[in-house]
Amino acid sequence: MSLNTLTKRAEKLADRIHRAGQAYKHGLSGANPNLQSFVENLQIIDKHGALVSLIMNRSQEVIFEKILEAREKQVPGRFICLKARQLGVSTLIEAVIFALITLYPRRFGLVAAHHLSGARSIFAMTQRFYANLTDENKPVLSRNSVSRLEYAAPHYSSLQVDTAANPTLARGATFHYAHASEVAFWDQAETSALAINQATPQNWDTLLFWESTANGMNNLFHRMWIAAERGETSIAPIFLSWKQFPSYSLPPGPRAKDSEPTEKEVEYGKLAGLDSDQLNWAISTRKNQCQDSWDKFHQEYPAVASLAFAFTSTPWFNQAILMEFIESSSKAPPTRGRLEWPDADRARGPIFVESEQGAISLWSTPEASATYSLGMDVGEGVGADYTVIQVINDTTGALVATYRSNRVRPEIAGVDAYMLAVFYNYGLLGIERNGPGLATLVACERGLGAYPWMTGYPNLYYQTRLDKKLPDETERLGWLTTRPVKEAMLSRLAEAIDRRDITVCDRISLLELQGLVWDAENRCFRQNYKRPGEKLTHDDSVIALAIANEMRRSAMGNRFLAGRPRTSGDF
Repeated sequence: MSLNTLTKRAEKLADRIHRAGQAYKHGLSGANPNLQSFVENLQIIDKHGALVSLIMNRSQEVIFEKILEAREKQVPGRFICLKARQLGVSTLIEAVIFALITLYPRRFGLVAAHHLSGARSIFAMTQRFYANLTDENKPVLSRNSVSRLEYAAPHYSSLQVDTAANPTLARGATFHYAHASEVAFWDQAETSALAINQATPQNWDTLLFWESTANGMNNLFHRMWIAAERGETSIAPIFLSWKQFPSYSLPPGPRAKDSEPTEKEVEYGKLAGLDSDQLNWAISTRKNQCQDSWDKFHQEYPAVASLAFAFTSTPWFNQAILMEFIESSSKAPPTRGRLEWPDADRARGPIFVESEQGAISLWSTPEASATYSLGMDVGEGVGADYTVIQVINDTTGALVATYRSNRVRPEIAGVDAYMLAVFYNYGLLGIERNGPGLATLVACERGLGAYPWMTGYPNLYYQTRLDKKLPDETERLGWLTTRPVKEAMLSRLAEAIDRRDITVCDRISLLELQGLVWDAENRCFRQNYKRPGEKLTHDDSVIALAIANEMRRSAMGNRFLAGRPRTSGDF
């Protein structure tokens, strides 16, 4: 067979594949209007025990509209849903997946529940859907077991239900549509979620729906929700408040004078935007169904997304103010760069050089009449914890610059800290002396031979304390962070943020501030925020900012006048 003949056959085959693909896409896209009709004709058992058609409530409509929108745009459907109890979310997603595997051949669906009883309940719904189909919409079954419904040839589509605890969940399989139910309660969430992600192709005709009520903080669902809410992933967040249900309303009856809403209840009503009947329902539900606990009520029936995760831990910083700062930060992007000390004119001091690879984010250059305070948390420089320096304008309280790197050795970080502090008018430099910070402090205090212009920074912070053996005060170089000191300095930072004495524009710092919680049960701080692609959580930016705040408020103050003349003797 000649090369010319083979080429023509290949061209014809490619054309047939292209035309088949276009027809397939048109067929699925054009079938979307029928999807709603199919779903709403499925039979469910309502709360009164009657077999009725699935007519969507408002919460179900919100989800269904987003799924349809993704299909019409021909993009993979990826959603995470934070919901209140009893909104019918699982019913709707199960109905959509059942409809898709029934309408289209060779489509495979998976439902992963958090325990066996939940899996059985969901699959009973699937079997009910099939049993009540009309004959024209009813493919022949080849298998109908306790956990799998499979259509016979030539349809071949199937739907199976499993538990997240199954170590072989989604292994070695492909699923076009997957429903992850009550993810916040999964025991092996990371492993199971990874398997489901790997089993779901990135084709447009796919759906991956993660849903749950909240179950505290620092679990996979909470981290996924925060990342989706901040736009850090391609997963679209859907928050479903109990307020969307008209039945969650209770007209107040005759009440005693002492049963009037308390100040906190009235405040909650304003925060959540409730009318009087909704507030009355919330008060009654909290008292009668949630053990009179606000935390449990917010978990089971969130009106605001941020309240849903407050059950096991309490955010340390004012979330509303941090959200304002985060919104403002997008309007004021920093200039990235590094500092260099010119060889030709060292008396000028370091200069800022713009570079996308630089470790410094700069929002404001030094003002000649201003003084500055710097706080530094030092990492090992081996790709784990970060070395962070925060620079605050003493007068305005604004964060003007941030240095961040986890690839700089502590002594070299001392060189960078030296230059940054000189650049900002010889600001008071407080360096945490714990761990690797000692090497940084030595470099700043004594200088390094490889940097002849670095002869010791003259405005280092020394911590004053009462000597236990002698009735006298002694000074120790650097800032020592003990557990009591950490609680105190984070409390003062929280107060400064509450009063807006400090304004923060660095996005990573804001996300770390937002993620820091107080675990009352274990009496310790915990960081919930984890940057995309990283295995560890970090609070380096928070600690550095807290130290900078301590430098600003220190009774010691800055010992050097801002903008004092620099001489060659300084270098």
